[in-house]
Amino acid sequence: MALFTVTTPFNIDLEFSLAAFHKRMFAWLIDLLVIFIYCYIMLFFIYKNLVADFSWREQARDNVQSVLVLFTVSIPVMLYHLLFEVFMNGRSPGKWFLGIKVMNREGASATLSQLLLRWILCLPNYFLILVIWAYSPSYLLLIAIVLGIAALPDIISIAVSAKSQRLGDLAAGTVVVDTRYHMDIAETIYVEVAQEGYQPLYPQVLKLTDRDINGIRNLLTGKMSKESENYIYRVAYRIEEVLQIKMNGEPVAFLQTLLKDYNYLTQNKGAADKF
Repeated sequence: MALFTVTTPFNIDLEFSLAAFHKRMFAWLIDLLVIFIYCYIMLFFIYKNLVADFSWREQARDNVQSVLVLFTVSIPVMLYHLLFEVFMNGRSPGKWFLGIKVMNREGASATLSQLLLRWILCLPNYFLILVIWAYSPSYLLLIAIVLGIAALPDIISIAVSAKSQRLGDLAAGTVVVDTRYHMDIAETIYVEVAQEGYQPLYPQVLKLTDRDINGIRNLLTGKMSKESENYIYRVAYRIEEVLQIKMNGEPVAFLQTLLKDYNYLTQNKGAADKF
């Protein structure tokens, strides 16, 4: 699962899960279906019955219908994603259903200008108007293919960018995240430590940050190889130098002790104050 970390002004790291490509694709297809149903109801039920109920001249009827289609179908379809993302805090109906949303790279809600820029730079938005000419559900597949071709630059951008950003996201400084992701406690820096009688060996570990400790944890829980073993040794000796302490035992045991000491001292403020 692709993650990215945001450091807040309070020096607290927040971790977010980037939305998987398949979730973004299904959200987009759901939105396309919503647009199609809306257009189908407006054009073939409401307008058809509305115009039929009045005795219009043919020219006047066509003019009225064109105006109605422009303001209640064409424009809403074009602005569909922008309007929903503005008023639903970065979500469209499809994104809401799949549990994903647009946010900025600082971990806050995307601003209006950011949502506007990513909407402008989304080429498929300019082809959504084709849904108006989908006179039967069978046309929806053909339109989806056209929109898929228009989306190719964005698909390539999502595949090659570090944070799975399409072109509009790169320009606007936004990302699409999975709001249903919940970090398991095993993925955090938490280590269970016996509270009674535990004596931390390295109280200097409090000079390290949560990010440093998280890096140590990732190093110890990763797949062990000759290269990673050498890297553990270099990290252990570097920490020994920075904290000005003497390593007691092997580098792996030393790093494991640092994790336990850090957890004990941060969970027991009274114990930490003694050092």
